Amino acid sequence: KTTSSKSKMAPVQFDDISKSITNLFDRSGFGGDKKIKQTFKTAPVCGSAITVSEEIKGFDDFSKGFSGKISAKWKHASGFSIDKFENDAKKGTVIEASYPTGVDGLSASMGVKQQYNKNPNSYPIDVQYENDMVAAGVSTAAPDFKDITASCVLATDGLMVGSSVTYSNGGIGDYPISLSYTGPGYVAAVEASDELKCFNILGSYKASPDLTLATKFMIPDGAKESVSLVGVYKVGDEFNTKIAAKYSHTAGMKKNTPKTVEVAVTAKPLPKVEAGAALGFPLANVGSYNYGLTFTLG
Repeated sequence: KTTSSKSKMAPVQFDDISKSITNLFDRSGFGGDKKIKQTFKTAPVCGSAITVSEEIKGFDDFSKGFSGKISAKWKHASGFSIDKFENDAKKGTVIEASYPTGVDGLSASMGVKQQYNKNPNSYPIDVQYENDMVAAGVSTAAPDFKDITASCVLATDGLMVGSSVTYSNGGIGDYPISLSYTGPGYVAAVEASDELKCFNILGSYKASPDLTLATKFMIPDGAKESVSLVGVYKVGDEFNTKIAAKYSHTAGMKKNTPKTVEVAVTAKPLPKVEAGAALGFPLANVGSYNYGLTFTLG
């Protein structure tokens, strides 16, 4: 997407306000994923190489067969780019393309989303504007345009405040609000959603150049809370360790224990090869576990 030159503390789009924290809780390395992934680049085509990724799953249960996914992205010398092309053998096809507008900070994109066994296709449309103080966006999907979402984020001196409003089925839908503050070595954020009935309190702290800690406290509507903790330890570019624990509390229950403890490790044993392993321990059932294995080539 075409964006203006922004300062380090410039705002991001609304959905990305607390992304630096929530990314630490990404479960793609945990749990039951058992897959092989290959990534490669072609020779330059009209300005840049095409990046292609292939992913194969199904190693956990051979009786169900394998499932595959192929994705690619490419940018033309004119500024037009295919930001996402993804074909999943079970889910469908998604294409996202962005276009130069000629206006500094303004970007526009349109795509196609085809879901197997679901009709009709939808065509997402997204327009965004960003500068050093404001990030705004409007998104919808053709041909019915039944949902229209508008968002705006303001930023100053490390503080970001934003909100989003969705017009759906003839009325106002949800109107989430997010706030974040970035200080030396830490990020704190608060999110309110579901018509301000649910709240998330998040924080991350860089304890050392190699160790990052984060926590997430969720207060959903219905008096059930959960606390998640994660630590990510990095050893150079060859080795990463992530340990996460989740504690759930329900009002009125006599016994509340951590729900899961998970450990994930990624390493680069050879150039252009990344291997990952994960173990998840559901503490409500001591002795049981699930695991994940991932290999990425290229």
